[in-house]
Amino acid sequence: MSDLLFPDLCIGYDFVKKPMFNTKIMTSVNGRELRASYQAVPKYEISLSLPILRESKKEIQKIEDFFIARRGAFDSFLFKMPLDNEYDCTFTGDGVTTAFQLYKGQFPLGNTEAKTVFEADPLFWNKDDQKNFWSDNDDDLFWDDTKITINSKGLVQSTKPLDDGEILNLKGTFYYRCRFADDDQAFTLFSYRLWKGEVTLIGSLGNKV
Repeated sequence: MSDLLFPDLCIGYDFVKKPMFNTKIMTSVNGRELRASYQAVPKYEISLSLPILRESKKEIQKIEDFFIARRGAFDSFLFKMPLDNEYDCTFTGDGVTTAFQLYKGQFPLGNTEAKTVFEADPLFWNKDDQKNFWSDNDDDLFWDDTKITINSKGLVQSTKPLDDGEILNLKGTFYYRCRFADDDQAFTLFSYRLWKGEVTLIGSLGNKV
Protein backbone atom coordinates (compact mmCIF):
# COMPACT_ATOMS: atom_id res chain seq x y z
CA MET A 1 0.00 0.00 0.00
CA SER A 2 1.69 3.18 -1.19
CA ASP A 3 0.82 6.84 -0.71
CA LEU A 4 1.94 7.83 -4.20
CA LEU A 5 -0.49 10.02 -6.16
CA PHE A 6 -1.98 8.99 -9.48
CA PRO A 7 -0.20 11.09 -12.17
CA ASP A 8 -1.56 14.59 -12.66
CA LEU A 9 -1.58 14.83 -16.43
CA CYS A 10 -2.90 18.40 -16.60
CA ILE A 11 -4.91 17.55 -19.72
CA GLY A 12 -8.32 16.87 -18.24
CA TYR A 13 -10.36 13.71 -18.70
CA ASP A 14 -13.92 12.48 -18.62
CA PHE A 15 -14.68 10.22 -15.70
CA VAL A 16 -17.49 8.06 -14.34
CA LYS A 17 -17.82 7.27 -10.62
CA LYS A 18 -20.00 4.33 -9.61
CA PRO A 19 -20.56 3.49 -5.90
CA MET A 20 -20.83 -0.25 -5.23
CA PHE A 21 -22.05 -2.39 -2.30
CA ASN A 22 -21.96 -6.14 -1.70
CA THR A 23 -25.37 -7.67 -1.04
CA LYS A 24 -26.22 -11.38 -0.93
CA ILE A 25 -29.76 -11.96 -2.22
CA MET A 26 -31.53 -15.29 -1.66
CA THR A 27 -34.91 -15.82 -3.31
CA SER A 28 -37.34 -18.46 -2.01
CA VAL A 29 -39.69 -20.46 -4.25
CA ASN A 30 -42.58 -18.11 -3.43
CA GLY A 31 -40.58 -15.10 -4.60
CA ARG A 32 -39.73 -13.68 -1.19
CA GLU A 33 -36.21 -12.28 -0.93
CA LEU A 34 -33.80 -12.51 1.97
CA ARG A 35 -30.95 -10.01 1.73
CA ALA A 36 -27.70 -9.76 3.66
CA SER A 37 -25.40 -6.75 3.40
CA TYR A 38 -21.71 -7.57 3.59
CA GLN A 39 -20.41 -4.04 3.11
CA ALA A 40 -21.37 -0.93 5.11
CA VAL A 41 -19.09 1.48 3.26
CA PRO A 42 -19.21 1.68 -0.54
CA LYS A 43 -16.38 1.02 -2.92
CA TYR A 44 -16.23 2.99 -6.16
CA GLU A 45 -15.54 2.04 -9.74
CA ILE A 46 -13.86 5.03 -11.37
CA SER A 47 -13.48 5.10 -15.15
CA LEU A 48 -11.15 7.68 -16.67
CA SER A 49 -11.32 8.40 -20.38
CA LEU A 50 -7.98 9.80 -21.55
CA PRO A 51 -8.60 11.28 -25.03
CA ILE A 52 -5.08 12.59 -25.61
CA LEU A 53 -1.80 11.35 -24.15
CA ARG A 54 1.14 13.16 -25.67
CA GLU A 55 4.52 11.51 -26.05
CA SER A 56 6.13 14.96 -26.24
CA LYS A 57 4.89 15.70 -22.70
CA LYS A 58 5.70 12.15 -21.52
CA GLU A 59 2.05 11.66 -20.52
CA ILE A 60 1.77 8.15 -21.93
CA GLN A 61 5.06 7.26 -20.25
CA LYS A 62 3.86 8.54 -16.87
CA ILE A 63 0.72 6.42 -16.99
CA GLU A 64 2.54 3.32 -18.21
CA ASP A 65 5.40 3.66 -15.71
CA PHE A 66 2.95 4.20 -12.85
CA PHE A 67 0.91 1.13 -13.88
CA ILE A 68 4.02 -1.06 -14.12
CA ALA A 69 5.37 0.19 -10.77
CA ARG A 70 2.07 -0.78 -9.11
CA ARG A 71 2.26 -4.24 -10.74
CA GLY A 72 -1.19 -3.76 -12.22
CA ALA A 73 -3.91 -4.31 -9.61
CA PHE A 74 -1.46 -5.38 -6.89
CA ASP A 75 -0.49 -2.12 -5.18
CA SER A 76 -2.84 0.68 -4.14
CA PHE A 77 -2.26 4.41 -4.45
CA LEU A 78 -3.99 7.76 -3.86
CA PHE A 79 -6.23 9.48 -6.37
CA LYS A 80 -7.40 13.11 -6.17
CA MET A 81 -10.93 12.95 -7.50
CA PRO A 82 -11.83 15.98 -9.65
CA LEU A 83 -14.43 18.17 -7.92
CA ASP A 84 -14.63 15.73 -5.00
CA ASN A 85 -11.50 16.19 -2.91
CA GLU A 86 -12.31 18.81 -0.25
CA TYR A 87 -13.73 18.07 3.21
CA ASP A 88 -15.59 20.53 5.43
CA CYS A 89 -16.04 19.02 8.90
CA THR A 90 -17.49 20.51 12.07
CA PHE A 91 -16.94 19.10 15.57
CA THR A 92 -18.54 20.08 18.88
CA GLY A 93 -16.51 19.72 22.07
CA ASP A 94 -17.65 17.90 25.21
CA GLY A 95 -14.87 18.98 27.57
CA VAL A 96 -13.13 15.60 27.36
CA THR A 97 -12.50 14.55 23.76
CA THR A 98 -9.18 15.45 22.14
CA ALA A 99 -9.37 13.28 18.99
CA PHE A 100 -11.85 13.38 16.11
CA GLN A 101 -12.21 11.55 12.81
CA LEU A 102 -12.67 13.51 9.59
CA TYR A 103 -15.66 12.45 7.54
CA LYS A 104 -17.49 12.85 4.23
CA GLY A 105 -21.23 12.53 4.75
CA GLN A 106 -21.66 9.53 7.04
CA PHE A 107 -18.39 7.86 6.08
CA PRO A 108 -14.96 8.33 7.75
CA LEU A 109 -12.07 9.61 5.64
CA GLY A 110 -8.93 7.49 5.67
CA ASN A 111 -6.56 9.44 3.40
CA THR A 112 -6.10 13.14 4.00
CA GLU A 113 -3.48 15.80 3.57
CA ALA A 114 -1.49 15.92 6.81
CA LYS A 115 -1.09 19.37 8.34
CA THR A 116 -0.91 21.36 11.54
CA VAL A 117 -3.53 23.99 12.32
CA PHE A 118 -1.47 26.98 13.44
CA GLU A 119 -4.33 29.20 14.62
CA ALA A 120 -3.48 30.79 17.97
CA ASP A 121 -6.92 29.99 19.40
CA PRO A 122 -8.97 27.58 17.27
CA LEU A 123 -11.67 27.60 19.97
CA PHE A 124 -12.26 31.34 19.65
CA TRP A 125 -15.84 31.17 18.34
CA ASN A 126 -18.37 29.57 20.65
CA LYS A 127 -22.04 28.60 20.50
CA ASP A 128 -22.52 30.32 23.86
CA ASP A 129 -22.65 34.05 23.04
CA GLN A 130 -22.84 34.83 26.77
CA LYS A 131 -19.39 33.43 27.50
CA ASN A 132 -17.05 35.96 29.12
CA PHE A 133 -14.53 37.64 26.84
CA TRP A 134 -11.93 37.37 29.60
CA SER A 135 -11.59 34.25 31.73
CA ASP A 136 -11.93 34.49 35.52
CA ASN A 137 -8.87 32.28 35.70
CA ASP A 138 -5.72 34.39 35.26
CA ASP A 139 -3.87 31.29 34.09
CA ASP A 140 -6.32 30.71 31.24
CA LEU A 141 -4.90 32.92 28.50
CA PHE A 142 -7.25 34.52 25.99
CA TRP A 143 -4.82 33.39 23.27
CA ASP A 144 -4.10 29.86 24.44
CA ASP A 145 -1.47 27.44 23.17
CA THR A 146 -3.87 24.82 21.82
CA LYS A 147 -2.39 23.00 18.85
CA ILE A 148 -4.40 20.89 16.44
CA THR A 149 -2.90 18.47 13.94
CA ILE A 150 -4.41 16.36 11.17
CA ASN A 151 -2.61 13.19 10.12
CA SER A 152 -2.75 11.30 6.82
CA LYS A 153 -5.37 8.88 8.21
CA GLY A 154 -7.95 11.62 8.77
CA LEU A 155 -7.43 11.79 12.55
CA VAL A 156 -7.70 15.23 14.17
CA GLN A 157 -5.68 15.53 17.38
CA SER A 158 -5.88 18.45 19.82
CA THR A 159 -3.41 19.04 22.64
CA LYS A 160 -6.33 20.13 24.84
CA PRO A 161 -9.95 18.98 25.00
CA LEU A 162 -12.49 21.20 23.31
CA ASP A 163 -14.71 22.81 25.95
CA ASP A 164 -18.31 21.70 26.13
CA GLY A 165 -20.15 23.37 23.24
CA GLU A 166 -17.01 24.69 21.53
CA ILE A 167 -17.13 24.54 17.74
CA LEU A 168 -14.20 23.46 15.56
CA ASN A 169 -14.49 23.66 11.77
CA LEU A 170 -11.81 22.17 9.55
CA LYS A 171 -11.37 22.21 5.78
CA GLY A 172 -8.78 20.47 3.64
CA THR A 173 -7.96 17.93 0.97
CA PHE A 174 -8.72 14.21 0.95
CA TYR A 175 -7.94 11.41 -1.48
CA TYR A 176 -9.53 8.17 -2.62
CA ARG A 177 -7.41 5.07 -2.07
CA CYS A 178 -7.45 3.17 -5.35
CA ARG A 179 -6.00 0.28 -7.28
CA PHE A 180 -6.13 -0.51 -10.95
CA ALA A 181 -9.14 -2.70 -11.74
CA ASP A 182 -7.13 -5.05 -13.95
CA ASP A 183 -3.65 -6.42 -14.43
CA ASP A 184 -3.47 -5.25 -18.04
CA GLN A 185 -3.81 -1.90 -19.73
CA ALA A 186 -4.18 -0.89 -23.40
CA PHE A 187 -3.60 2.43 -25.18
CA THR A 188 -4.23 3.30 -28.82
CA LEU A 189 -1.91 5.33 -31.05
CA PHE A 190 -4.34 7.37 -33.18
CA SER A 191 -2.01 10.01 -34.60
CA TYR A 192 1.67 10.84 -34.69
CA ARG A 193 2.92 10.53 -31.09
CA LEU A 194 -0.64 10.93 -29.76
CA TRP A 195 -2.29 8.18 -27.74
CA LYS A 196 -5.67 7.61 -26.10
CA GLY A 197 -7.04 5.10 -23.64
CA GLU A 198 -9.29 4.37 -20.69
CA VAL A 199 -8.22 3.56 -17.15
CA THR A 200 -10.52 1.88 -14.62
CA LEU A 201 -9.83 2.16 -10.90
CA ILE A 202 -11.41 0.58 -7.83
CA GLY A 203 -11.38 2.96 -4.87
CA SER A 204 -12.70 3.79 -1.43
CA LEU A 205 -12.75 6.63 1.08
CA GLY A 206 -10.89 4.45 3.56
CA ASN A 207 -8.08 1.94 3.11
CA LYS A 208 -10.10 -1.18 2.27
CA VAL A 209 -9.43 -1.63 -1.42
